Formats: sequence, structure tokens, C-alpha cells
Amino acid sequence: MKRKKQLLKAKKVLSMSKSTKGRIATVAKEIKGKELFADKVDLAKKSLSNLKSLPI
Repeated sequence: MKRKKQLLKAKKVLSMSKSTKGRIATVAKEIKGKELFADKVDLAKKSLSNLKSLPI
């Protein structure tokens, strides 16, 4: 029996102009690959480096 792929319908989609979409795309390209919270990441690495195993 073949399974049909479920179609996903977008809900609560905001309509925006082409210029707005372009601006969002350029900002997303600038942000991609950068660490936005470098100080928080360093603090987390420092605090987790002292642990030998995580209690679960």
C-alpha cells in the first residue's frame, strides 16, 4: 500500500511586499553563520567544561 504525502497548509501567514521580503532575505544572509550570543556561548562552555557527566 502506498502512503500519500500529507499536504501541509500554512496558517497565520503574514502578507508582505516584495521589498520587505528582500530586506528580510538580506538580513538573514548577513546573520547566517555568525554567533549572535558569543558571550553566552562562552559562559555555557566554561560552566559545562567543569562537569564530567550530566545528571539525568
